[in-house]
Amino acid sequence: MQKRRQPLSVDGALAIALQVLEGLTYTHNASVPNVKQKDGSFNPGQGLVHRDLKPANLFLTTVDGKQVVKIGDYGLAKAFDLAGLSGQTMTGTIAGTPHFMPRQQVINFKYAKPEVDVWALAASFYYMLTCTYPRNFTGQDPFLVVLQTNAVPILQRNAAIPRRLAEVIDLALVDIQTSTLKTQ
Repeated sequence: MQKRRQPLSVDGALAIALQVLEGLTYTHNASVPNVKQKDGSFNPGQGLVHRDLKPANLFLTTVDGKQVVKIGDYGLAKAFDLAGLSGQTMTGTIAGTPHFMPRQQVINFKYAKPEVDVWALAASFYYMLTCTYPRNFTGQDPFLVVLQTNAVPILQRNAAIPRRLAEVIDLALVDIQTSTLKTQ
């Protein structure tokens, strides 16, 4: 996209998004051999949440003549079944890229669950199809934008996207109501 300076085709973006979904399925179900506990000990964990999924962390390569997508930069990843216990994220700390971050991740970053990665993939897919972010960030504090605004319906950015696909993307970009979020 950086080279082309234009949106990807629906087919091209969909091929990338489907491979990322496969990668996230693996990541969200992976066995994690050593997760640091609150008491400093280590135990096995189950599943990682990436917490910084965005187009810049999706790497394209060719294997046997086919495009393959690799998810990179797991620097903010955390075992979500024991989220908040590893000591790697301090309470009140927010990390990640707000342009591809759902509201619940800003509110409760430490306890982020796989849903934040799904939202980030939908935001990345939106970006691939429109070359714009789902929210309007121009001239505003990006974290306040995430907290105070909803995603712009994708058809307002690119009317050529098939309606049913637009509905799926828009649905995936609905933020969880802040009143339903619970702190662990």
